[in-house]
Amino acid sequence: MKGIWVVSIAVSLVVLSGCKTIDRSDIYGRYYSTTLKQSTSADVLGFIQNTKTEHLSQSESIVASWGDDFESRTHWFNMVAFDEELQTAARKYVVTMEDYRVANSTPRPQLRLDAEVVMDAQTLNATYPNTNLMRIEMVKNIKSMLFDDAQALTHDSGILQGSTLLANQTLNNLINALNKSPGLAADLAKLEGMMFDQMTMGESRARLLIENDVVKLKIKSGPGWFKSQPFEKHQDVIDM
Repeated sequence: MKGIWVVSIAVSLVVLSGCKTIDRSDIYGRYYSTTLKQSTSADVLGFIQNTKTEHLSQSESIVASWGDDFESRTHWFNMVAFDEELQTAARKYVVTMEDYRVANSTPRPQLRLDAEVVMDAQTLNATYPNTNLMRIEMVKNIKSMLFDDAQALTHDSGILQGSTLLANQTLNNLINALNKSPGLAADLAKLEGMMFDQMTMGESRARLLIENDVVKLKIKSGPGWFKSQPFEKHQDVIDM
């Protein structure tokens, strides 16, 4: 009996010394609940925040819910920007940064970034030398939109600011890879996505879809995402 108790205590210590997990289904579920060109600010304010675990920041046309663990190694946000004339959602983003720490092991950080934006006709209908350069321009525009939207709110929270800076860094890493080898942009349209390196988390994949005037981008960074299943087998990737 004493041996069983020793094993139980050891297992408990390993679990307790690990990272604090987040409820992905809750965070991403609220991201998916926003429908571009349909959801109003009143709609989004009704569900974007988990009042038990998150804070809310908002400006006249942007709202974000954000949270972190007690040591700020794991943090996340949902952000929605509204068209000032139509008063409906025009852009939405979700970023989660999870830092898995288990006793006597190397930390295993991993990031996920999803973005969906209504792209203006001028950008979509511009003359591009080829489709790959058009895809690269879409990624650059999403980065610019996310940065600009976040600027309206990051003064409200160091945590939100840190999350958006990490997202910006990740998008910069993707853009740098595309600038060096524009031909890789063809992989963005594939289910397998485009492989690139995030400067602190390493192995990463990105996928981009253009559906009429809506552009969707998904990025996952950190080898932990791909140990059990390849990127193209992840249900959220398939359902983009």
